[in-house]
Amino acid sequence: MRVLSLFVLLSLTTAATALERFPAYVSLPAGVILYDANSVVDETLAEVEFPVSEGRTEIHRGRHVRSYLKFGDEELYRPAAATWAAWLPSLQASGWMLRGNDGATTYSLVRKAGGSESWLRVSLGDYDSPTIDLIEIANSATTRTLVAPAATPEHVADDADFPYFGKPEGAVLSGTGRFNEPLNVGVQGLDIEPQLVGRAYLVKSYRPPESLSKFEFETTTRAALAKAGWAVKSAPPGERSGNGAVVAHYSGNGRDLWLVAERGNDNGDSGLTVKIADLGSDNWAQALDTDCRLALYGLNFDFNKATLRADSTALLERVQKLLAGRGEMIRIEGHTDNVGGAAYNQKLSEDRAASVRSWLVTHGIGAQRLQSKGFGLTQPVADNATDLGRARNRRVELVRDGCR
Repeated sequence: MRVLSLFVLLSLTTAATALERFPAYVSLPAGVILYDANSVVDETLAEVEFPVSEGRTEIHRGRHVRSYLKFGDEELYRPAAATWAAWLPSLQASGWMLRGNDGATTYSLVRKAGGSESWLRVSLGDYDSPTIDLIEIANSATTRTLVAPAATPEHVADDADFPYFGKPEGAVLSGTGRFNEPLNVGVQGLDIEPQLVGRAYLVKSYRPPESLSKFEFETTTRAALAKAGWAVKSAPPGERSGNGAVVAHYSGNGRDLWLVAERGNDNGDSGLTVKIADLGSDNWAQALDTDCRLALYGLNFDFNKATLRADSTALLERVQKLLAGRGEMIRIEGHTDNVGGAAYNQKLSEDRAASVRSWLVTHGIGAQRLQSKGFGLTQPVADNATDLGRARNRRVELVRDGCR
């Protein structure tokens, strides 16, 4: 195994190499090249965390360029200390000042010139290929303006965007899918378990522009939805924006819509997806007439309790309106997954069914028309071996009494 001497590495600082997509002031010794110029990340707006001392970091926002590097001489092993000794003089010659490091092999540098400020993170390793991240400081972000969903449900063609969401500038619609199953609107790290809503959902897939970062998509989408009247779910506690996912609920104009929008890890045909469950578009009356029962996914309770959450109100109001126009006896059934003992789940299912009955009676449905009953874990409709299967089993159903 060959190891270049420190003397040879230092000698490389006499000639600099230009890196595609990076500004000229990111200057490294000759022989350092990009792995693949086509895989360079070049985002209009993103955030990067820079180590400034062991255990302390700073976050800076702006245009982001990132790349893996390699050595043109195909050196198989290059000590991180020797590499840094060669790179630092070349960077300092271009105006960079060392700001700090993580106590190991990741370094932060800052450059201020002409009223602008840039930060560079250099990640080295004895065996791993180097990585550099550049942030050119900018505090402004693109903005989006969304219209609120109309009072009447919109027809959304396969070749069209959702009229109340549209798409980020530069994104290209690549496909539409329809799924006859509930939509998971749970946020990992925020919700203890998956939260299912609706009976079906529509998904639009897009090929996003390469310059659209997860951070920019998430922050602009959150702001636009909130301004248009959506209730946007919080990010998990302690987590910065930038994972690219947004979950929101709209209950204005007599509508009950849930949205899950996500900027993925790639720029392919499904690099950006928007999923919508329109709970108001389901024909509940027909389901009760033909199936005798109706599962109410979207009735959300506090974890391990029978307390209805505020985001269940729009669905409960639709249930009240449905039953007010009918006259038959209705049994409200509670069901659980198989986590916990049978006795515990039996009581939880009874209490949740009773909570729904109580809400409906309070809102004008005759108590004599409504029964409530719990079945605990005895009537699963999905595999309890998976999180989503258990979520399908945790449900409340309306059942027409005596109907088969």
